[in-house]
Amino acid sequence: MFIIAGAGHPKTEKHITVKPVHCYHCNNDVFWILEKTKYHITLFFIPVVPYKTEYLYSCSICGSSSKLSKEEFERRVQFETRPYK
Repeated sequence: MFIIAGAGHPKTEKHITVKPVHCYHCNNDVFWILEKTKYHITLFFIPVVPYKTEYLYSCSICGSSSKLSKEEFERRVQFETRPYK
């Protein structure tokens, strides 16, 4: 029997801010992106079990980012963002 398993298959959910935010790295006022990335263990290339979740807040121009807690991410998504398409 042959089984193919792997790890690291990411699924990303993105949101963008409604109002521009100042980036102190590139000195621009831009719409920032909030990303929720879940990493999964895969079985035959099908995501089965999530093992890690990251929450990032990043500048859409220079890519400067910071990690957020789950609570801070959910609060910002609820009050400050719209879905990113």
